[in-house]
Amino acid sequence: MEAETRSGLIRATVAYSVVAVILGIFSFGSTLTVGELGSFLPYLPPDLSQAGVYVLFVPLLVGISLFYVSIIIGVLYEGVITSVIISGLYAGGFSSFIVVFMIMQPMSESTQVAGYLFMGTFAIYFIYSIISVIAELRDQLYLRVISGALAIFIVGQVCIQLVNLFMIMPGVPESEQVTLIKEMLNIGFGVASGITLIGIFKDSKNVYLAQLGGIASNYFFVTSLSLIGTLYINFIGGRLTDVNPVIKQLSPYVEWTGIVIVGAFIFTVMRRGMDESMMVPTELGDWGKHIQDTSSTKGKQLKDFTEIIHEFLDKGQKESLIVKLFRFLNENRASEPEMGHSLKELIDYEDQKHPHFAKRGASKKVDENNQERRMQVLARTVQYINALGLGAYRDTGQNQVTEEIKEN
Repeated sequence: MEAETRSGLIRATVAYSVVAVILGIFSFGSTLTVGELGSFLPYLPPDLSQAGVYVLFVPLLVGISLFYVSIIIGVLYEGVITSVIISGLYAGGFSSFIVVFMIMQPMSESTQVAGYLFMGTFAIYFIYSIISVIAELRDQLYLRVISGALAIFIVGQVCIQLVNLFMIMPGVPESEQVTLIKEMLNIGFGVASGITLIGIFKDSKNVYLAQLGGIASNYFFVTSLSLIGTLYINFIGGRLTDVNPVIKQLSPYVEWTGIVIVGAFIFTVMRRGMDESMMVPTELGDWGKHIQDTSSTKGKQLKDFTEIIHEFLDKGQKESLIVKLFRFLNENRASEPEMGHSLKELIDYEDQKHPHFAKRGASKKVDENNQERRMQVLARTVQYINALGLGAYRDTGQNQVTEEIKEN
C-alpha cells in the first residue's frame, strides 16, 4: 500500500472513530431526550419528545459507518464490481438514516414494519445491482433479465404490504378503494415483471425482437407503463368511477393522454425499426470494421510512424501500426504468406484485461505487463520483417523466410 493511501486510510479511520465514540456516548451514556434537542430540529412530533436521543444518533451512526466501509473498500480494492458495491454503500448510507429511524422510533408499529420492508427492498436492489454487473461482464444477459424481473415482482409485493399497513385498520373491513389499489399494484407489477423477461431478446439478430428486447430492458419505463396501463384500463372499464364518481369528470383528459402516449410509443418503435432495417451494417468482422473506419483517411498523409508506435506501446492501439506495416510490406513486394507470417503475432495480440474485483494496484500491474508484452511483440515483428530481406537484400532473405514459414 502506498504511503499516501495509507495516510488517507488512517485519517479516515481516526475521524470515524472519534465521531463513532461521540455518537455512542450520547446515544447510550446520556439521558438526553429528543424533546431537549427540539430547538435544533425543524419539526418534532409530540409522541417523540420523550424518546431518547439514540433514535436520532444511532441511525446517523449507521449511515456514517456505511460511508466508512465504502471508503475502506475503495482504498483496498478496485474494479467494476467494487464501484457498484461502493455506490450501493453510499446510497445505503444516505437512506439508512430514515430507514433505521423508522425501525427504532417508538411511535407506531406500522412504521417500524415499513422500515424493515424498505430495508429489505434496498437489500434486493443492492443484490440485483451486483448480479446485473456480473451478468454484463460475463455476457450472460439472461441472468440480468431474470434477476430484474424477480426484483420488480418483489417490489410490487412490498408495495402491497405497505398498503395493508397504512390503509387497513385492524378490525375494520377492507374498503373497495383499498381492494382496487392492491389489485392494480399486483397486476401492474406482475405484468411489468413478465414484460421485462422479453429483454432476453435484446441481443437477437432479428431487428424487431432486438428493439422489443431493448425497450423491455428499461425497467423503470416498463414498470411505469404497466402501472399506468392498469390504471387506464380500470378507468376505461368504469371500475375507478364506481369506486370514486369524481374521477368521471377527468374522462376527456385521461382518454386523450392515453391516446398520445400510445401514439408516441408506436411512432418510436416504428422509427427505430425502420432505421435499423434501412441501415443494416455490413458484417465484415473486426478487420472489415477496421478497414471501414480507416477508409475515410484514404489519400491523406498517415500519421508519423513514431507516433503510431507510441500508440501501440502506450495504449495498445495496434490497428494503425498493422496498416502501416502491411503497406510497407506490400510496397516492398512481400508475398501474402510472408506478410501473414510477419504480422500474425501482432494481429492476434490482445491486452490482458483489468480485473473486475481485485486488490488495489492490480490494474497498474496489468498495465505494466501489457506494455512489456507489447514491446516484445513489436520486437519480434521487426525481426520477422528484417528476416525477409526486403529491398537490396531481397534475394538473400527470401529463402530464409520461406524455410521458416514452412517449419512453422
